[in-house]
Amino acid sequence: MKYQICEKWFLLTCLFIFGLPSVAFADATDAADGHHGAESSIEIEYFNTGNSKSNIGNAQVETSGVLIQTEYEANNKVFSFNYERWNYNWTNPENLPFFSGISNVPWSTFNTLQFGFAYEQEIKDKWEFNYYAEAESSFEKERSGSNEYEIGVDFIYESSEVWTYTLNVNLEYLDATGVEPGVDLEIEWNHHKKEGWSGEFEISSEFPETSLTYHFSKALSTTMFYNESGTNTIRLSDSSPVSGMQGGYFEDEYNSLGMQLDYEYAYESYVSFSFQKNTGRRLSFVDSSGKEETETTYEFADTIEASIGLSYTF
Repeated sequence: MKYQICEKWFLLTCLFIFGLPSVAFADATDAADGHHGAESSIEIEYFNTGNSKSNIGNAQVETSGVLIQTEYEANNKVFSFNYERWNYNWTNPENLPFFSGISNVPWSTFNTLQFGFAYEQEIKDKWEFNYYAEAESSFEKERSGSNEYEIGVDFIYESSEVWTYTLNVNLEYLDATGVEPGVDLEIEWNHHKKEGWSGEFEISSEFPETSLTYHFSKALSTTMFYNESGTNTIRLSDSSPVSGMQGGYFEDEYNSLGMQLDYEYAYESYVSFSFQKNTGRRLSFVDSSGKEETETTYEFADTIEASIGLSYTF
């Protein structure tokens, strides 16, 4: 198994290194001052999480996946389309406490599709408002009942070149749980600089997140981060072998502490590598009624996750 994982990572690394656009050899700062008009970007990330053992029995799961994000911005309007896929590789799944055993595994893949639109409105020199709307669907097989919609506004205040404050107010509707309001406050320090230290801290209605970045040069930086990671709310299959959860909902969540290395090879275009430790992993289930009182949660052991990413702006 170790040799298969090493071979997989070696091939992916070669793909990213030798597949870089020719612009990678240009000075990353050349375009920074002259990039105007419409702008598009694409980001691809592959991650792999080591085996994590269930706290009950000896079942284990290895997780991998891919995230593709695309964005087009022009005239203060931003359009986005994202795709996310999670793959689960099980060991001894028959010993899982939530699995009836009528099939080989409880599930193998999940998918998420997301569309978004935002409008950026600058007010005076220091204030900016961003209005946005998003629609997404996260599912195992059937897409009906898997939808989530969000509208919100960001109030952005840039008090100086050093400090920026963003207050986000949003309203979500999930087929799984109904309407949920949310409020987040983000504080950015030296966000626009590419030298020395910079950082971000977010106080969220869900989970606080923080990151600290050091720029070795204008192109090379490393970031230490702590956040909450995992899947969206997934709509399980109508024929799911998970006991009592046919057409129900699932989340795979954990806290992540890690480090990421970024190299900017062209204007706002990066190659990234990251390693993180995932703790407090929990698999949560809610039946098709969507009522919180039906939620059941199972814990899994800590594990290590690694990822490789490529983004390109043009």
